[in-house]
Amino acid sequence: MWYVMQTITGKEQELADVIWRVLTGERKKYERCFVLYQEYDRRSGGKLEACIEVLFPSYVFVETDAPEEFFLELKHVPKMSKLLGAEGFFWSINKEEELFLQRMLEKSDAGYDGIEEKSNKKNAKKKQEKSYFIRPSLVWTDETGEIKGANGILGEYLDKIVKQRLRKRSVVIEIPFCGKIRRMRLGIRLAGDEGEYGKDVQE
Repeated sequence: MWYVMQTITGKEQELADVIWRVLTGERKKYERCFVLYQEYDRRSGGKLEACIEVLFPSYVFVETDAPEEFFLELKHVPKMSKLLGAEGFFWSINKEEELFLQRMLEKSDAGYDGIEEKSNKKNAKKKQEKSYFIRPSLVWTDETGEIKGANGILGEYLDKIVKQRLRKRSVVIEIPFCGKIRRMRLGIRLAGDEGEYGKDVQE
């Protein structure tokens, strides 16, 4: 089953790293533990720059068939107490939420290989093989500028778009997460953007 742990915003990778480093051997009561990142394009001086951010701030995901044992192992590691909330930091996600995450992972790339050279160093310095990286979805629009199709994860959730910002190269979708309907920003690209890092962008 899939579970989520809440931590301090900005400490997501640190928590995942501690779990990978400490809970090993017989103490490894999980299949995988990871942070979800996404690449997004930021406009700077009329150009697009690829950046990286945590997709779900303050959340770390874990897949385990032994949640009680995993939970106890977490509580026995002093270093983790500083990274985990005092209450309600560990809970399961429902089937619909798990399906959404699985689809995201199926369309993602593990690690940051090949990304660092086209991202700013501040965002790309935490290169981790034990996290997952979501690339922007390539979208196409009609003559009015409305998105009519997309590849990647967004292609399966076009009906969930509640806001689109083509100039900002992003959309906002509504998804179920942790028992609530939440809004999440996803990066997008237009056909002319592919591979155009550091070059003038045409609208």
